[in-house]
Amino acid sequence: MANILYETIGRNYQVPGLPYEEKFEYVKPVVFDDVPTRKDVVDLLSTADSKTLVNPWSLQVIRGFRDYLPTTFKRITHKMPSDTLEELFGVDANWIPESDRILLQLQCETEAKGATLDAAIVHDRMSLGTVVNKAHTLNRLYMIGRLYGHLNERPGYPFLFGDLSDKTTWHDALSDMKLQFIDYIREMPLGSTRYKIRTRKADVGADEIKDYPFIEWFKQKLGDNFMGALLYGSAARTKDPALYSDFDNWVRVHDVQAAHKVLRGTCPAVLDGKVVEGDASHAPGAKHLGVHLFPEDDEYLFRHILFLHDSKEFRKHTRILYGQFPFPVQPMEEIIERGLSHAHLKLKTIAGSLNWGYSAPEKIVGSPNLFEFIAKNKRFFL
Repeated sequence: MANILYETIGRNYQVPGLPYEEKFEYVKPVVFDDVPTRKDVVDLLSTADSKTLVNPWSLQVIRGFRDYLPTTFKRITHKMPSDTLEELFGVDANWIPESDRILLQLQCETEAKGATLDAAIVHDRMSLGTVVNKAHTLNRLYMIGRLYGHLNERPGYPFLFGDLSDKTTWHDALSDMKLQFIDYIREMPLGSTRYKIRTRKADVGADEIKDYPFIEWFKQKLGDNFMGALLYGSAARTKDPALYSDFDNWVRVHDVQAAHKVLRGTCPAVLDGKVVEGDASHAPGAKHLGVHLFPEDDEYLFRHILFLHDSKEFRKHTRILYGQFPFPVQPMEEIIERGLSHAHLKLKTIAGSLNWGYSAPEKIVGSPNLFEFIAKNKRFFL
């Protein structure tokens, strides 16, 4: 049994004008001295009302947030007495996070949150909740970036991306959001470190490329817009089809929004040595075809790869199937810091999804992609 060290309640901030699906008026963070048991969580949730989203956290997680997600740490502890802050976290009520720690959070969160937009567009993985959440995230990151001077001022805040209550606008809205995430990555400061660049070119021969029929599919769909493809994940590490369930790709193009228009709703998968679309992609034995679009310029690729959870893993354990990709060589201490930031971010994301699921289980039932995400990333709870 874990003991509650601190709890508070505050307004659930929402961007004016966005049509939020969930109607929680309040958020109640609760800090336990240890990982709460199932009974601890059940007992806690049984005291909540329908207007309040309860977020249970362990003390150790909040300590990690202090260093790697400092804006989340401030939000959870902003009403905590100064003596308690000093005792538990070694800071007082006037503590302001270092600008570099905010920048690390901003870089990692922008990379991670923008990475799923293409899948939503290509595979029609979207709902009002997910679309509004992406818009909310862009507004939140913008305000953090502006407050600390890490992002340029841009007109139109708050960013509403049209009438998101109309689902016919979602594809275009998500495409516009993708470009804004790209802008954020291009604008953020990088610091003074100078990196060696290793440009990797296609490393598959003519005989082997037939094992990846989606390259021809990309060429047919995208035409001259197609610049390159990098395969990552399990399929890049083995040729045994029993050991992977999908082909995940970075796809480099001249024009991201033009690629969105061509690929939207195609729902591609590989089945019997060819790419199938639509309902056929759900057939037994079909392997999902993942698409993460990248703009053509080397500077963006360089920055995006820097902001990854582990650029060394992507440099050493991926395959270039077409074109070329520049990889910065980062010092190991930087890779570790970014990895820790991403780990805390994923922990927060997964825990947030589960907290939401506790309060509105009907929204989670029938969402296999969410369960797959949680299962794949459960290591971040360790």
